[in-house]
Amino acid sequence: MRLHDCCGYMPNLVILPGLDGTGVRIAEFIGQMTPVSVRIIPYPRDIPLGYTELEALVRAQLPTAGRYALLAESFSGPLAMRIGAEPPKGLCGVILCGTFAKNPFPRLLRPLAVRAPIKSLPRWVRAPLMWGSTNPRRAPPRSQRAMSGVSRAVIRRRIGEIFDVDATRSLARIALPVLVLIARRDHVVPRAATSLLLYNSPQALVAEIDGPHLLLQSRPAECADRVLRFLRHWN
Repeated sequence: MRLHDCCGYMPNLVILPGLDGTGVRIAEFIGQMTPVSVRIIPYPRDIPLGYTELEALVRAQLPTAGRYALLAESFSGPLAMRIGAEPPKGLCGVILCGTFAKNPFPRLLRPLAVRAPIKSLPRWVRAPLMWGSTNPRRAPPRSQRAMSGVSRAVIRRRIGEIFDVDATRSLARIALPVLVLIARRDHVVPRAATSLLLYNSPQALVAEIDGPHLLLQSRPAECADRVLRFLRHWN
């Protein structure tokens, strides 16, 4: 499907956040998205939900009027793939950022990963993993606040879902335009997982940006530029 066949004007943007489920870390990216209207759909902070329950929650909160694109960050990628495979009215495109279609850590033991102290990781660990810097100060305070408000049970459930998910069939069924944002220095999602994603979406547009896993947060202007280019095809 050609991008300009979907609708006659630039759509709005609905964002599905990463593992913390809050979206509080992407204010700078949203600020770069003028004149597009941007909305985040947050996930419950104290109710452990799997991908199936989260899909129902997201579908119930999607716009009922107008056109929009769905941007999914990291953990939320499989949700956007499922929704894109059976798109509701108004959905024009799917944007996948730093994400995966299937368990990106096949060699990592699930029980150990689920019990990993993700919330209490020190900054010197988080900074190189998430922000691509060996300087702990490069992990801004808001990165800690985003996770601190989410219960351990919720984080463990979401990590467990990552190990069980396989949205490759859904991804292959998406007939809408797809944009894939790839972080060139992603130390969280392995390259093999990205290659599998692209293999199952051969028609996707690909934008590789020189940045770490938290691409929207660390490279907001570059990401916004690529997303706006994608959305402008609806004009």
